[in-house]
Amino acid sequence: MLKLTRQEVQAFLAEAAGSFPHDACLTCECFLGYVVRLRVDSDNTSQDLIGEYQVERGCIHSCLGCDPCPPGNLYAEYIRKEQHSPLITIE
Repeated sequence: MLKLTRQEVQAFLAEAAGSFPHDACLTCECFLGYVVRLRVDSDNTSQDLIGEYQVERGCIHSCLGCDPCPPGNLYAEYIRKEQHSPLITIE
């Protein structure tokens, strides 16, 4: 599988951060799960972007229960696209 480029990771993170309905989304397990997945799927040039979202373990909280959960929905959409394509691209 090809790795996500720096530009793709940057676009995914910007879209997620722009979708937050609450400031607490930054430390929510829904968003941070997405960040971890992007780290796994990205090339080495993107690690500094992802590192900006690193949170101390004690600060991470469970889902706030937002319905819908915008970062959670973006993560689910990402997974669905990944299952159907060997490379995720931003258009």
